[in-house]
Amino acid sequence: MTTPIDSLGTTTTTSGSSGTGATPATAEATQDRFLTLLVNQLKNQDPLNPMDNAQVTTQLAQISTVSGIDKLNGTMKDMSANLLDAQSVQAASMIGRHVAAAGDKVEFDGTTAQMGFTLDALTSKTVVQIKDAKGNVVDEQQLDNLPAGKNSVEWNGETTDGGTAPPGVYTFTVTALDGVGGKTTVDKTFGYARVDSVSLDGGVTVNTAGLGPIAFKDIAEVI
Repeated sequence: MTTPIDSLGTTTTTSGSSGTGATPATAEATQDRFLTLLVNQLKNQDPLNPMDNAQVTTQLAQISTVSGIDKLNGTMKDMSANLLDAQSVQAASMIGRHVAAAGDKVEFDGTTAQMGFTLDALTSKTVVQIKDAKGNVVDEQQLDNLPAGKNSVEWNGETTDGGTAPPGVYTFTVTALDGVGGKTTVDKTFGYARVDSVSLDGGVTVNTAGLGPIAFKDIAEVI
């Protein structure tokens, strides 16, 4: 018995199905099924009304596009997994260090606490107030002639009455004045806290006592 040759010049074969399981829905299996159907369509077409070459080309282009998209999705999944692995290693190296994230909270660890903020213009005087959990001002610092852009200030825990604040989480506010006594906009404030652990559930997150969980992408600075 001779093996049939289709009109595209390829040899076709048939195989039985055991009926014990479904064919895996892979791009390769889909492409094989498509080519089998196309060959059968060509073999059984009406000789007086053959399939147009443009139709064949269009169908081949469509299956190639589907196959290419499937391969691209696989590549993107691999890249995403590799990126997550790289971020996990970077995040683990932050344990014990301090990170900054947008907000008005700061962790005082008994030695120092750092607060950051951005200004939209040069200022003649900037006042930073540190407050306890009840909203009481425990210390106030005045900084003169700060430039536009990101600035930071450290607090050693000293209070306005000469005492020392206990370790814990505090809030702070920043008020800036320009050279003629008007207010300068404080675009954003950043609180700093120590990284205690890292979570990898659905993404990389660093856990801090002062600022709580911080997504890896939201970390503004590491010190």
